[in-house]
Amino acid sequence: IYGRIKLIYSLLAEDGSIYVHCDRRVNHIIKLVMIEIFGKKNFVSEIQFQRSLGHNISDKLDNVTDTILFFKKSDDYIFNPQYQKLNEEELKDKFPYIEKETGRKFTHEKLEKSSNKSSRGETREINGKKIKTDIGWVWTQKTFNERIKDNPHIIFWTEKGRPRYKRYENEYEGRKINNLWNDIRLLSSNSSEHLGYPTQKPENLLERIILQSSNEGDLIADFFCGSGTTLAVAEKLNRKWIGSDLGKFAIHTSRKRLINVQREKKEKSKNFR
Repeated sequence: IYGRIKLIYSLLAEDGSIYVHCDRRVNHIIKLVMIEIFGKKNFVSEIQFQRSLGHNISDKLDNVTDTILFFKKSDDYIFNPQYQKLNEEELKDKFPYIEKETGRKFTHEKLEKSSNKSSRGETREINGKKIKTDIGWVWTQKTFNERIKDNPHIIFWTEKGRPRYKRYENEYEGRKINNLWNDIRLLSSNSSEHLGYPTQKPENLLERIILQSSNEGDLIADFFCGSGTTLAVAEKLNRKWIGSDLGKFAIHTSRKRLINVQREKKEKSKNFR
């Protein structure tokens, strides 16, 4: 594996990233190889992906997660934060207030934080009121002026007369994704994308990875392409791709899958005409 990862490193763009998934029994060994080749400072994260809901018949500690090692080539790597949509109940809990002037749902967040101690003791003029903080301001006076000019209703006043700012539901992108990926839609035997390939990954897992670390037109490579999930998703997301594998069954499966993706894209383009 050392020689292969060394070769992949040399092919990777300076703004590129690599995601390596392997069996839990050798992940720690692979990580040491990755650190030696990419450097300790280019380690980004260990993503914990929940690949199974568990096996009720197991009488041992059930392993339901896999580790995906995430390394960057340089500090200029592409990273597009991804967000998880909240359901209606979660949105209702998060945005419990309604702005009487506009009817928009909102929550309110701190404008004073101890982490901004450099502005401790400073005064801000907010909606005509001069307010001094003993903690520290999140916004400068310039930011206050700009935000209030854009939205005169953005400041929420507490019962104690302290300002907070409003975050609106219709501007909320979702919960920012961290390194625990337990929201991936898992493959089942009756799934439309299930091909019966033993190591097949869900398409939405690869979709998150590709969206997170590339832009349209970028080149995606999978040198252990298996059932072709990476290539199929890259094609759907308008990325260029390279795929390779030593197994004939993997190449046959990937080729057949990509032909079907091309057919689907052509059908969609016809429908949009």
